[in-house]
Amino acid sequence: MKAIEMDGYRLVVYRELRLRNGVLVQGLPGIGLVGKIAVDYIISSLNLPKVAELAGPGLLLPVGNAGVFVDGDGRLLLPSYKFYLLPLEKKDILFLTSEVQPVSWAQFEVAERVLDFFTSIGGCEVVGVCGTSAESEEVEVYFAAAPDVETSKLEGLNLRRSSGGTITGACGLLPALASLRGLKGYVIMGSTHTSEPNPVAARAVVVALSKLLGFSISLDELDRMILEIRSREEVMRRMLEQAEKRAETGLPSWYV
Repeated sequence: MKAIEMDGYRLVVYRELRLRNGVLVQGLPGIGLVGKIAVDYIISSLNLPKVAELAGPGLLLPVGNAGVFVDGDGRLLLPSYKFYLLPLEKKDILFLTSEVQPVSWAQFEVAERVLDFFTSIGGCEVVGVCGTSAESEEVEVYFAAAPDVETSKLEGLNLRRSSGGTITGACGLLPALASLRGLKGYVIMGSTHTSEPNPVAARAVVVALSKLLGFSISLDELDRMILEIRSREEVMRRMLEQAEKRAETGLPSWYV
């Protein structure tokens, strides 16, 4: 293990790293938690080892305050970026996740430090994954790429090219800054009609990533999560319908 000071940020590297055709996949909190659910599921399902961690002044608590998390064992944990390694036959993939996004004023400096680390260990491709707003409940997977990125493989997987707009936060910024360094940079977005956590959109992103980057993963646990959420939603829907019917008959909503 070694600690590296990076202009106010502290990077802890838990093992020696040298990537082969390195790909960085970033999934942070955002709309529908699509990117975070997708990346966290991959990390958990494949039991990937944590290989590095970055902390510093731009990574604050979700409400924007300076502070720490306290886990179930009473341990103090700094908000941080966490890197997990998936070695494949011809490439190595780093998955980046966190409980937080950098605060607005620190988005650029945090992204640049991530790229400093990533390029120093052999990185050449950066993928941001996140959600994108949609009116329809039907999930689509979209992409947006830096101008010099060949997109035929993305289109061949039936990913839809984004028709325009903005991507706020780290999801779009990191790949865009990566492209300025000569790296391949693009974003994959799962459409979501709600700002609530959307594991269905995350599932579509996991499938797209597995096909694009060439790794196998079981979706059983994610499918179980989706079924449980749908079951709870159905129970709530029925309860609301019953309450509305009782209101129409003049009975109190709690009447049995």
